Amino acid sequence: MITTDATREFQAKERRYKEQLKKCFASALSADLNRLLEEELEADVSLYAGSGSLRAHRAILLARIPHLLYGQKHKNHPIIIHLPEYELPNLRDFLR
Repeated sequence: MITTDATREFQAKERRYKEQLKKCFASALSADLNRLLEEELEADVSLYAGSGSLRAHRAILLARIPHLLYGQKHKNHPIIIHLPEYELPNLRDFLR
């Protein structure tokens, strides 16, 4: 028969393991999304800022700034958005 102390110890260990796993997954996801931004792999949106341009992913833009894509209906064509009031480094940092 498992004692109450042993049960509590097991549950505490399980909680710590779950927290470590969450942190690991969050870190991996963050690294993967950053790689997509840096390498512009399969990007389907072009953002032109005041100081340059970058290519991004519609899904990430929808998650970060959904109002930016309202009215954009180009399902089979690249989306081009001009943001002359923004500087490229600030825009890139925001998307991270």
